Amino acid sequence: EYNLLRADEEYLNGNSEHSIYYQVRALFQSTDLRLMSEAQQLENRRPTVTDIIAAASGKEKLDYESNSFFINLLKHHQKLEQNKDKPSELPQDKVNFLEEIQEPAEGFASIANVCAQLPQEWCVIQLCKSFNPATTYSTYYEIAGSKGDIYLSLLRHCRSPELPPICLRFDDAALDDIFQRYGTLVERFKRVVTVDPQAVKTSLQKSKYWSDLQAYSEDLQELIDDLKRVFAPYINLFMGKRYHCPTMQQHIDQAFASVDKLCGKLNWGNQQRILLSQAVLHAERLTSEEQQALTLDLANYKKSEAQQAQQLLIVWRSNWQQLREQQPLAAKRFPIILFYINSFVCRQRLDHLHWEQLIPRQECTRVKSLHSLWRLYKCHKAQLQYGYYTVNIDRSGMSIINPESDLANSGRRLRSFLEYWLPHWHHMFETLPTEQLLTEKAFKAECFVYAGHGSTLQYVSSRVIYRNRIKGVVFLFGCDSTRVMSTGLYSPLYGAHDYYHGALCPTVVGTLMPALDGNMDNISTNLLSRWIAPVIGKVTPWTQIDRQAWVSEGTIKPLKASKLTVDQLPDYQMGSLCAILAAIHQGKVEPKIYNYCIYVSRGLPAWNLAVEKLPF
Repeated sequence: EYNLLRADEEYLNGNSEHSIYYQVRALFQSTDLRLMSEAQQLENRRPTVTDIIAAASGKEKLDYESNSFFINLLKHHQKLEQNKDKPSELPQDKVNFLEEIQEPAEGFASIANVCAQLPQEWCVIQLCKSFNPATTYSTYYEIAGSKGDIYLSLLRHCRSPELPPICLRFDDAALDDIFQRYGTLVERFKRVVTVDPQAVKTSLQKSKYWSDLQAYSEDLQELIDDLKRVFAPYINLFMGKRYHCPTMQQHIDQAFASVDKLCGKLNWGNQQRILLSQAVLHAERLTSEEQQALTLDLANYKKSEAQQAQQLLIVWRSNWQQLREQQPLAAKRFPIILFYINSFVCRQRLDHLHWEQLIPRQECTRVKSLHSLWRLYKCHKAQLQYGYYTVNIDRSGMSIINPESDLANSGRRLRSFLEYWLPHWHHMFETLPTEQLLTEKAFKAECFVYAGHGSTLQYVSSRVIYRNRIKGVVFLFGCDSTRVMSTGLYSPLYGAHDYYHGALCPTVVGTLMPALDGNMDNISTNLLSRWIAPVIGKVTPWTQIDRQAWVSEGTIKPLKASKLTVDQLPDYQMGSLCAILAAIHQGKVEPKIYNYCIYVSRGLPAWNLAVEKLPF
């Protein structure tokens, strides 16, 4: 709370760089450090075989040579030492890179230094809700719906590291209403969909159910539209850098040179220079109305300056359109990385908002804090190529499906899909997992898929998770599976993904809200079929199967008009996991917004080389 208060004070005093420093500090708590460091501390305390022999008495040394029990003990320790196949850890003082810093200027320099080392393809955005003293002793729902402004900090942007991070404050009056409506969104959905099937039998009762669901859908769409309007005309800040392709860098250099020339002429500062650069970089995606509103705001409503800036946008809109016609790869963008104040101790919440819906086509992933992103980046740096965490999922994987055995229809559908698409995986259907199975099998798989209630935390404690090391990509297809929630009245907000990231899991895909099981099954199977290669290429693409037969009976058969197989459709599968999620966010898999807006990627943006090579 102190850091948020100082962030407010510094921003209002015109020290936006100092405000950024306090915002970054507020995002990282001492409890977060425990998740990141406890496993390494335990590992450091484990004695080596050399240590054991050195500390042994004479009689014990003889036992280690002749007694089978002691011999096996040494062999076990030797095996543990040989199997230390894990990413290199960051020392604790390197994880919390602001720990010894007290001066904001020094802290901001450290933040800029960390961001400069991140992949050049990334745009890193921090979102922070302003300090509100009235929430100090509020309840959970009062805090979620509390008043506040939003700080948007571009920690790494299109002109980094040439120009420093910048911060904008959005204080639209509509935010108060948006926060209040978002604070009750999940409970409203539960009230609509939680019905007794025995009480909904007549056509009138069924009509009311679907009518209520449609009303909820319309309200949700209106809420997201209101959120978009808050960030107008700067919605383009949520767009990532353009893909690499021939002449792309040349075009970008020319674009930024034209921005610098105009800004020098108009005596615009770094913040205006960065914001105009971002707009020019994505000029073909801005409407004429958006261009006009943005340039007027940048020029402080000086029409002559705004017209010159808008003319620059018009020129570059044409340039980008021409380049896209010549090189289709120029239309694509690299992922953006988002993180927010999630702490219940700080009484702020932004993670439950549907940020991906601001620009649904944009690849996006979420991370808890800059500290968490820094740790994941440093530990998985060897597998990062062009900003993507690269994997090659073509062998081992594991799934746990319907472990409670109480989702009969869902279990039947997912079992048929997995046995059809991934029969070579290790599957567990309608079987309760043990902690030992999760730590020894699931957490060591190249890819782990869970589909059932919740997020697996009912089967394995959070401490067991973050004390392990998880190298595979994890999918948690359950209601609220990656929703951040409090474990007590005034405790920090955590989600299952936080514990998985504590275990160095690079990427977790999950949900922000509850969902209907049939729709979740459709999205989960579509996502997996497009990102993970089937055991053989001569299977029907999942989008070409008879969906009605699969939904009602779990039967897999191709549509009558479909004769193509996966290996005959090279564009069916995609390497970028975030790109597949972006297609889902656009309603291309499920048409209703309450079905598609809840899926998020957390951690590093992942790319499966087994289905598509990087195009660079």
